[in-house]
Amino acid sequence: MSKSRGNVQDPDDLVGRYGADTVRLFLMFMGPWDQGGPWSPTGIGGISRFLNRVWHAALDPRGVDPGDAESGQLPAGQDREAAEKALRKAAHQTLRAVTAEYAELRFNTMVAHLMELSNLLQRYRGTAAAGTEAWNEAVRLLLLMLAPAAPHIADELWARLGETSSIHTAVWPAVDESAVAEDEREVPVQVNGKLRDRVMVSMGIAEADLEALVLARPKVVAALDGREPLKVIHAGGKLINIVVR
Repeated sequence: MSKSRGNVQDPDDLVGRYGADTVRLFLMFMGPWDQGGPWSPTGIGGISRFLNRVWHAALDPRGVDPGDAESGQLPAGQDREAAEKALRKAAHQTLRAVTAEYAELRFNTMVAHLMELSNLLQRYRGTAAAGTEAWNEAVRLLLLMLAPAAPHIADELWARLGETSSIHTAVWPAVDESAVAEDEREVPVQVNGKLRDRVMVSMGIAEADLEALVLARPKVVAALDGREPLKVIHAGGKLINIVVR
């Protein structure tokens, strides 16, 4: 934008319409801070909607969207315990990413990660997971991560949640590595070095149990075609290779 070309836009107009936090986040989200780019207000409404989702997640966790058939329902095949685990994992994964992004001034990806977490909270809003300890932890972590970039709304919501001191005096949270640890892994299965199947197993599965599981898989049974394995090679838990004649 250039003053000589007469295309300068006063940010006060946008601040008056959307608020300072929305404008600040939008400027962060537009692209890498050190690369610049053409100005366009297109998309600022998305930032405004994001902050509205944060507001509703913090203050109305049990609300539902009447226009969404899935609103208020846990995802298929998931119970409350699984939902709480998913919330904690997502919140601490986001915290790990956002901590690094603030340090490296990658503000656009930082905002994107906060949006993803708010979307997940929106998905669980109104379900059995809403208002639980895991939910409350995820909301508070979201506000703490948001505070440096959107200080006004973060501090307002922090106070409305019952905190007596400003969010800006709070200590930056630490990642709970146990929450983000993977509890399953994918193991490729080869027969004579040729990939035949992939199986998801728990991280702590014993080699004997893993071998029995693999040998019973329909694709592996078909590949063996009645032949007895000469050797089953466990490559450090990264793959299994079944050797036959």
